[in-house]
Amino acid sequence: MTENGGTAEGIKAMKRRWPVGLVIIIVLQLILAVLEALFLLGWRQSLLALRLLVRNPIFYTEGFGWVLVAMLLLAVLGLILQKRWGWIITMILTGAGLFYTIWSYSQGEPRYFNMIIYVIIALYLNQRDVQQPFRQRADQESAP
Repeated sequence: MTENGGTAEGIKAMKRRWPVGLVIIIVLQLILAVLEALFLLGWRQSLLALRLLVRNPIFYTEGFGWVLVAMLLLAVLGLILQKRWGWIITMILTGAGLFYTIWSYSQGEPRYFNMIIYVIIALYLNQRDVQQPFRQRADQESAP
């Protein structure tokens, strides 16, 4: 028994519990990856959400889309494993996504669906309980 009345196993189970924000980030990134993959596979006209993911034909290519899907899935894997690189990839993708949606908005082609998702991810990424597991992992990995 510990001083607060719990067992050591109970405390370990509590430490392994994922923050709600991290689960929400993972789910949102999976949604983005699935919608992007469906878009690339030609389901553009069949789903309302895919119509909201209209791309800018100037720089968007199919290859770029598949790289984006792979990066989103890699970030999800890193977050599930609670690796620092997963958090960093998520931050980079979120920053790029926010930049893209703000740029699209300034060009008169708002992408509200994407913008809302990226804003939610950015807010949760900056919560202390979401950042803490990745800080601890980085400290443990850098310790000799």
